Amino acid sequence: MTAMTIYLLLKTLLLPPGIIILLLAAGFLLVRGALGRLLVFTGTAVLTALCLPVVATLLMAPLEPYPPLDLQAPLPAQAQAILVLGAGFATTGGEYGGPTLDGFSLQRVRYGAWLHRATGLPIYVTGGGLTDGDPAVGDLMARTLREEFAVPVAGVENRSRTTWENAAYSKPMLERAGVSGVLLVSDAWHLPRAVEVCERAGIGVIPAPTGAVSTPNWRQGLGLVDWLPTARAFSISFFALHEHLGRVWYQVRRWAQGAPRVAPGAAQARLEDGSSAGVSEAVPQAVEPNAA
Repeated sequence: MTAMTIYLLLKTLLLPPGIIILLLAAGFLLVRGALGRLLVFTGTAVLTALCLPVVATLLMAPLEPYPPLDLQAPLPAQAQAILVLGAGFATTGGEYGGPTLDGFSLQRVRYGAWLHRATGLPIYVTGGGLTDGDPAVGDLMARTLREEFAVPVAGVENRSRTTWENAAYSKPMLERAGVSGVLLVSDAWHLPRAVEVCERAGIGVIPAPTGAVSTPNWRQGLGLVDWLPTARAFSISFFALHEHLGRVWYQVRRWAQGAPRVAPGAAQARLEDGSSAGVSEAVPQAVEPNAA
């Protein structure tokens, strides 16, 4: 056993989640009663599994079917613009003068800017605030693109709170601009659900994934670190389970409501020329947490 291996093992055991797993294991030995031991054992086993990088990747892999865009090949003719889906925002210590994009939104914006420079296609962004008082992610994305990436923004949709509403509210914005097909930018694991709702809303989609967790041959070359619990792996497992449940929920919702659509009098989207997307004011139709 090398010094680095010992270092990795000690770090894993002394930092969360490793230390928490050790405490739960000790609790299993100390607790009395079959039911108590069963509950502690189950909790420990589930937590340990979700914290393993190999399990996290296993959960993510089915959610990432789309390969990276090959920009060496000609883009399909339907690609007329880039549509970047928002995720969330982050509060800071004041270094940015207020709220800014969270890691997921920033990752998507960065890839959208890269695609814009590679293709020359205009960028549209979509995302609102999850609750009243939250800043609109679409506005933060547009500001970041303009001020930090020096990339113009063709249109901003800033009222949607879910992936379903991203599609429903972006459709009239894109129609107003004469756009029928887009490169759809989101995290690789979020794209299958996003592609489905956008297509059902009537938007032609070419998936443009970013931030993939898995690779086609990820099972090859697994090492010790892939079997040691980490906080990052637990976070990946959380988002993977969230997305699997989100896909089930959208199947139920599609069966109950049909395709994503704008409610009568839904919120306007702003185009670069300052005009709206041609729909009147109202309250958005659905309320549910967005899956980043």
